[in-house]
Parts: sequence; structure tokens; C-alpha cells
Amino acid sequence: MRITVNLPLPPSVNSIWRFKTGGSYLSKQYQAWKKLAGQEWLLQIKNQPRGISGAYGAVLILVKPDKRRRDLDNHTKAIKDFAVQQGLVQDDSFCEKLYVRWGTKKEAPLGAKMILRSIP
Repeated sequence: MRITVNLPLPPSVNSIWRFKTGGSYLSKQYQAWKKLAGQEWLLQIKNQPRGISGAYGAVLILVKPDKRRRDLDNHTKAIKDFAVQQGLVQDDSFCEKLYVRWGTKKEAPLGAKMILRSIP
């Protein structure tokens, strides 16, 4: 089984959480990304499998929005959490293989492409 989703580039893991006295909360930037990513998924859900149960592998292709230095792996957590929230996978702890690379707009037109495959 294979699920392919084009998503906007998520914020870095460094900007997902905000902290203040008494606790933490999701940043407005991350909340906006989650909403936009969910809308994009709804446009692409047709003809996609319903979800992967158990072990899976993920390929993530990300597009740099500018020439600043960035840590590639800082964007993976938001995408994997999105897959769980949308029911594409049961839990991101079932991810047994993860391949992440910088790509082009042609490969990931919205900024990020996620390809999930079940592992027998």
C-alpha cells in the first residue's frame, strides 16, 4: 500500500511549541500549517488508500523556501504527526524507515511531499 500527499513545508520543530509561565502551547504558525495541510489533504484524499496499519516507511521530499541554512530533519516531526492525526498511519512510532532529502518545486510543488509505504 502506498499513500502520497503533497503538503506545504511545515515549520521547523523549533517553532512548533511556545512556552510561558504555567505551560506550553502550539504556536500560531504551526496551527496555521496544520489547518492548511488538512485542507490540502482533503483535496487529495480521493483515490488514496484509507491508512496503513502497523509498520511503514516514509519518504519526505522538502523544498527550501530560501537560501538560508536549515536543518533538514527539523521538518520531519510535523509531517509524521500530521500522518497520525489524519489517520494515514496508526502511530509515528511504527515508522521503521525514514528517508528525507531536499528536492525541487517540481518534485514537491507545495513545499513537501510525503510518500508512505506499508512494510510487510
